[in-house]
Amino acid sequence: MPAADPREPVVPDVPPSIALVRDFVNTTDHETGTDDLASPADLVTYLAERGLAGASSRASGADLDAAQRLRTGLRRALELNHDGTTGALPGLAAALAEQPVALTWTDAGAALTTTATGVGGGLARIAVAAHEAAAEGIWWRLKICASDECEWAYYDHSRNRSRSWCEYGCGNKLKTRAYRARKAAARAG
Repeated sequence: MPAADPREPVVPDVPPSIALVRDFVNTTDHETGTDDLASPADLVTYLAERGLAGASSRASGADLDAAQRLRTGLRRALELNHDGTTGALPGLAAALAEQPVALTWTDAGAALTTTATGVGGGLARIAVAAHEAAAEGIWWRLKICASDECEWAYYDHSRNRSRSWCEYGCGNKLKTRAYRARKAAARAG
């Protein structure tokens, strides 16, 4: 097994429920202006690649709208997590209410599960993952990067949940820019 590259940042593991929600929210990239869910076919591809729906599943424009509403609502919830606040999220509440889920009994106890297959079932699994993260008490660690250029969803591994930036160096970029601006202002003044 090759040795790890010492120049690569070491990113701790992320719980599966968090990773599923984080990756779904990150299907839109504010920095590049791209959207991995731009069409119904993109939605099927995304869900199939993650094992959330079959590759032969079909998505409609309504499915795409539902996915985008769910993503927008989850992103707003992560923004509140970043701010350390709570508040009403009517868009997310409506998107979650559309999901085909049921409370069932298993050998391990009560479980929230999807009652659908295909695209609807895949979106419901993302909603269930958000519920699982909240039930595990780790939801509050899922945040949006403070950099206006990035706004990437990330899992805050810090002990006191105080991180403001994602793993990709955004904090360092912003600090470097501020330092250079202060130096330039000092030279000009």
